Amino acid sequence: MTAVREEIGRWEADLGNLAETSSSDSWFLEERRLAEAQHTLVAFRGHILPLLTAQPPYDAVVAEIEHLLEGLEDDRNDLFRTVHSSASHQQIAETVAALRALSRVAVRIQAPNADVH
Repeated sequence: MTAVREEIGRWEADLGNLAETSSSDSWFLEERRLAEAQHTLVAFRGHILPLLTAQPPYDAVVAEIEHLLEGLEDDRNDLFRTVHSSASHQQIAETVAALRALSRVAVRIQAPNADVH
């Protein structure tokens, strides 16, 4: 299993754990979305993106991920405000879903390269 696949798997597992914890502990929607956004930003900027940027076939995927992370950071910061848009909850959920889809693309791009070696 590749490092990229491992990091993506770890991120998705952590999101699953956040969902379970938020449900069992009756978190507010803001708390859950804030935790998802924060965890996603840390996982991608600290672990996943550095692995992807080190390999040329990921240029387009990396550019789109960076764009999504900028928007996610704005939405996360919006949740810190006392008065925030209710749309930020939906935008965070949609951005996390888009990052999941791009992560699958990244793993598929890497799979043919892994078969060659």
